[in-house]
Amino acid sequence: MTGVLLVNMGGARTEKEMKSFLSRMFKDPRILPFGRTIRNLLSFIISSSRYKKSWKKYQLIGGTPIIDATRKTVQSLQAALESDYMVKMAFSYSSPTIEDSLLYFKDEGINEITVIPLYPQSSFSTSSSVMDDIQRVMNKEETLEIRFEKSFYQHDGFVAFWANLITSHIQLHHLKHPFLLFSAHSIPEYLVRNGDTYPREIRESGMLISRKLGLDYEVAYQSGMRSGKWVGPDVNTCMKNLAKAGKKEIVIIPISFVNENLETLYDLDKVIVPFGKTEPGFVNVSRVLIPEADKTFIRLLADIVRK
Repeated sequence: MTGVLLVNMGGARTEKEMKSFLSRMFKDPRILPFGRTIRNLLSFIISSSRYKKSWKKYQLIGGTPIIDATRKTVQSLQAALESDYMVKMAFSYSSPTIEDSLLYFKDEGINEITVIPLYPQSSFSTSSSVMDDIQRVMNKEETLEIRFEKSFYQHDGFVAFWANLITSHIQLHHLKHPFLLFSAHSIPEYLVRNGDTYPREIRESGMLISRKLGLDYEVAYQSGMRSGKWVGPDVNTCMKNLAKAGKKEIVIIPISFVNENLETLYDLDKVIVPFGKTEPGFVNVSRVLIPEADKTFIRLLADIVRK
């Protein structure tokens, strides 16, 4: 039997878990590139000062959707694969952890494991962080044979996944001249200077999907922190420029995500889309929703596993 591990960021289900989630995240050297002592101190300060505010945002969107969405993806992928595969999930900053899930496979006598981070475009702060956790386990468990899928944005199935969702969205909203605005979670610019390929992969994603649909597009970024310089342009600035350029119908696509989360349900739906609707010149500003365990997406994952 072969193991399949789907890895996502995770989330908090209670206010207490919110503090723990943030603490784990900011202890990650891929998130805060400092020595352990400074990183632990900053993690304590950040998590203690932010967790109540972050939890309020979770409450506004009805709690974290990531855990249930990932579980449904696991269940659907398990049903799509043959019985000689076992599919599990793990999270970088909440339970079950990557280490616990890999050790579960080992205890079940499964040493060959395919790991798929649910991040279509790779980044030091996401896919590389997952690989770090895997490597720490492999250093202790030499019998494990891990196949790691670094990114899948170029896969025909991923392009079809978004093309289908966008087409259905355009038809549902009766749009005549839609302009595609791909929105991705931003990353600090210093990561790019150090060789992170994430912005290039985001641009390629937008190009592949828009080419399949035959529609004009731009790529922008969201959810960057206030401190330091982050990859841009930001979505709001981009929308202002599009309004000046005479674009009337804007369709926002959260291209760096495969399930709904705080950045889509809060940052996009409660901040960015309402901002766009107040911008003079636009007739329609809308956002493509991400369904749970979409059939095209499940076929994509199954194809990755079988190959």
